[in-house]
Amino acid sequence: MMKKWLTIAALALVGWAAPMSAQDTDVELTGWPYQVDVVRENLERFTSQSGLSATYNPFPSNEYHTKMVSSFASGTNFDVVYVRDSFLAEWAAAGWIIPLTGLPGVDDYMADLPQGIIEQMSFEGEVYGLPYYSGNSVFVYNDRLMKQAGISSPPKTWNDLRSQAQTMKDKGILPKPVVIGLAANENSILRTLEIVSAGFGGKFFNDKLEPVFQEPNSGVRKALAWIADGIKSGWINEASLNQGDGEIDQFMRSGTAAFTLVTDYEMKVLNDSEQSNEAGNIKNALVPGSADATSGTIGYVRLYSITSEADKEKAWKLVQFLGGKDATGAYYVPKRWALEFGLGFSPAPLYKDADVRNSISGWIDPDLLQEQAKYAINRGYRFVPYFSDWETEAWGGFQEIIGGADADSILEELAENWNELQSEY
Repeated sequence: MMKKWLTIAALALVGWAAPMSAQDTDVELTGWPYQVDVVRENLERFTSQSGLSATYNPFPSNEYHTKMVSSFASGTNFDVVYVRDSFLAEWAAAGWIIPLTGLPGVDDYMADLPQGIIEQMSFEGEVYGLPYYSGNSVFVYNDRLMKQAGISSPPKTWNDLRSQAQTMKDKGILPKPVVIGLAANENSILRTLEIVSAGFGGKFFNDKLEPVFQEPNSGVRKALAWIADGIKSGWINEASLNQGDGEIDQFMRSGTAAFTLVTDYEMKVLNDSEQSNEAGNIKNALVPGSADATSGTIGYVRLYSITSEADKEKAWKLVQFLGGKDATGAYYVPKRWALEFGLGFSPAPLYKDADVRNSISGWIDPDLLQEQAKYAINRGYRFVPYFSDWETEAWGGFQEIIGGADADSILEELAENWNELQSEY
């Protein structure tokens, strides 16, 4: 295999010097610069077990996608790369990364993963990597405020949540007990609607990527009506319309909200006594459902993929070590990320691992977390090239409906916009 190389300019952009030259390296890894020293320690373990040398040369996080596309286009490819699920389809369709089909042990790894995560790592029916970290959005509540309101258990349905929030409001415990992300940006309103709609048994598009959200009595319509009622009645904080991912947890940490939806790993902060006034009081439960669905959520995954220019055998050994099992048969790297940094994971054996359970049980219920993964919906529509164009206009439309605008006309227009974009591509 011809060794790939990094230009001096690329190294200057990265800001780190490679521990050894590319010509002396068996496998090259790149990603974003999260815990660089830890990654390199892990690679030392890989080398000691496999006898293969490995380097890690990351790009800045905010430039990662741009720099990688440029790198692929110029031929300066790496062997193994970090991939966000949001640009998996782009890289796979371009042939820059390859599927794992037929590689030894792949089926065993897939057997340890929930279907929702496998789908997030797939393009056109083939899996393109193993998880770096992964998880789901979860429903959380303040147990202290629940007890104060005389409520014994978390809501099982969205209507239950409305009733519990109204009770809390009526008793003067909190004026606006629910806060959810409804800001018009990529990490907020549409993600929230996907979760709530799934709990009403609905989705935005069918398996043929045809819009169904505009249909009468769709789950999306029910979700929009439920949220609009909450804003109008006051049990959903209107500040939700300006809140996005990573912001709404401030309401939970301060005790000014009792119910919300967060990404699973955010619960570590919510229950950290140095960062949260409500540490120990924040619990997770299944995302509420309805008569049409027990629950529903959305998954996320960051994965390790093999580039098309790599020595597949060597690269697969590194991918297995990083996202699967090391030479001892343990999920060593995923376990380390979970124990030391609270990163989410998906392999089923880690949910039974005593060390992991003892570690995360202090801030999240691992059994409920694993169960929640069963209800993750397939969001393949997010990975088509025209999705970002469509969603940018959809954000404002959904906010208008929540504010009282005519749902029929807006949803029909959004469906037409989707169909037009789809036909153009």
